Amino acid sequence: MSSIFDFLLYSVTLDQVIQTEKEFYGTLREYWREHNYLTFNWWLLVVLSILSPIVWWKTIDRKRITEITAFGLFYGITAIILDSIGSSALVWVYPVRLTPYLYPQYYPYDVGVVIVPFMYVYQRWGHHFKPFLLSTGILSAFLAFVAEPFMEWVHIYKELTWKHIYSFPIYWLIGLICWIILKRFKKLESQP
Repeated sequence: MSSIFDFLLYSVTLDQVIQTEKEFYGTLREYWREHNYLTFNWWLLVVLSILSPIVWWKTIDRKRITEITAFGLFYGITAIILDSIGSSALVWVYPVRLTPYLYPQYYPYDVGVVIVPFMYVYQRWGHHFKPFLLSTGILSAFLAFVAEPFMEWVHIYKELTWKHIYSFPIYWLIGLICWIILKRFKKLESQP
């Protein structure tokens, strides 16, 4: 019985949560204006956000655009959810943000450096499992051991309790799961 009273006595109210969020977002907007907006790294994120979809649009196999885009959407939704969880849990943070209002915080990286390259790998090697397995492994290694350390080096990304080695199997596994899902969907489509 005392635990119920303790819970009621010490519980946080919705008004307290809202007030804390207002303070947090006010501090975040101030930090963004003072340390992000119009800096070199901020412009890098802007260019990445604009250039990547343009290059993708110019080079996508238009005969397979629905299939390739579906793969990218499956991968993207998964990557963005995991990125949101990791950054909200303070496993990693993004010192430079495109805007203080965008979540996940690192949308330009998720789209431009992760999702679009995986779509190209699917476009090129997605017809057969073994070449896809190998190419996604190589891309996953590149992302985990080259792209992430580079983003950390330029102070756009910062690991708190995360390590690059953890990212490698996750990138790879997401790609393989998305490949399997898409192949099953295509099989269902071809059935009478």
